[in-house]
Amino acid sequence: MLKKGFEKIIYFIFTLFKFVLLWKAMGILWNAFVTWNLTTDLIGLFVVAPLLIILAFVLSSLSLKVIKCGKRI
Repeated sequence: MLKKGFEKIIYFIFTLFKFVLLWKAMGILWNAFVTWNLTTDLIGLFVVAPLLIILAFVLSSLSLKVIKCGKRI
């Protein structure tokens, strides 16, 4: 029971960490290549941000799966 809760906390921390990294990278690319106006900001908020959240969860689950199933020395 405690192990499962600890695992969920680690998963949530991994997800937050990956989301912050993806958000910062997207912000750099967005500022470099997309013009600033209301339409592009709304697209970023309602399309790109949910995709980043989904990608962060997928990457976190994959990284935890690799950590769990990886070889132990």
